[in-house]
Amino acid sequence: MGHTGPSTANRRFDERDTMFARMARRVGSPAYDDYYARRPELKKTDDRIRALPGLCRPGGRHYHPEISPQAEQHFENILRIEPDRAVVGQWTPALQRSTNRTATVKEMVRALGAVAVGCAPVDRDFVYTHLGRHDADYGREVRLDHPSAIVFLVEMDFDAMRCAPQAETIRESAHQYFRAAAISRTVVAVLEANGFAAKSHHDARYDVILPPLAVRAGLGELGRNNILIADRYGSRVRIGAVTTMMALDPDAPVDLGADHFCAVCRKCAENCPSHALSLGEKEDVRGVLRWSTNVERCYAYWRSVGTDCGICMAVCPFSHRDNAFHGLVRAMVRRAPWTHRAALWFDDRIYGREWNPPSGSGVQEI
Repeated sequence: MGHTGPSTANRRFDERDTMFARMARRVGSPAYDDYYARRPELKKTDDRIRALPGLCRPGGRHYHPEISPQAEQHFENILRIEPDRAVVGQWTPALQRSTNRTATVKEMVRALGAVAVGCAPVDRDFVYTHLGRHDADYGREVRLDHPSAIVFLVEMDFDAMRCAPQAETIRESAHQYFRAAAISRTVVAVLEANGFAAKSHHDARYDVILPPLAVRAGLGELGRNNILIADRYGSRVRIGAVTTMMALDPDAPVDLGADHFCAVCRKCAENCPSHALSLGEKEDVRGVLRWSTNVERCYAYWRSVGTDCGICMAVCPFSHRDNAFHGLVRAMVRRAPWTHRAALWFDDRIYGREWNPPSGSGVQEI
């Protein structure tokens, strides 16, 4: 959740204006006072959301005394990740000997656990203008001159996502954020050992906006929910990235048929309990034509239930299990747009039009 497009002023976005950064402001802190002096129109709404229980904290509707602390621990452990030195020792000489660095880097990333990896030039439009997630570097100008990006995906477990919006889903989400951070930090260590400057971009430590960068790297398309839809896994993925001074061969964007399919599907928007997703046509949002998301409504729901929801990811027809049958359907959707309404009709008949989480999940609208 967050912003996937640049500002209208200079086609770059300020991380301080993302929902996560806004919620990181502590009442009475210098960063809080500065931000709401610049954006007073957001203060009332943000303070109302800030007063709700925190994610994974007691008070949320789906707080679980065992599972929720496990999710919180995954997020906290991201701060303590160290590169896997055994892997660094294995891949550093392999990269030195390589006659095709791009292929070797991709092989390494897959060996570390990514299900897909691509490369792209670092588009300045995707680089934040200023940092805002942490008080320590609040307002610091982002200076990222790396020309290349390695972008990769880790898969979120299908059964865990079936539990959305319960605590099992945020535990799986946190686990995959941790895995993505571990992969990216190890990749950075290998690149630096070979003399190439590199930077990891992972949960709460982003200089770049990852969804459009993943699209540029050929890993999927943005869906109606403004989350990446990847081949084989749909929205059940988390994104990690490493930017570097190493020259890499770029991948081309892909057409999965998702853009047209999302236009006729609308399942994510219809099932969104906070009504945060657009049911209409694409709009010009900060200079980018895409479906809009009301991030305040979305995040307020997260806080009310104590999880990161995940319903829009789980209900997406592209997010079904990766098997031969669904592979055939995906191929049909990709190659024959005229079949999309029929494919959606069958999906509704087989899986239902409405989200059907496990019994007792207590999904409620706000």
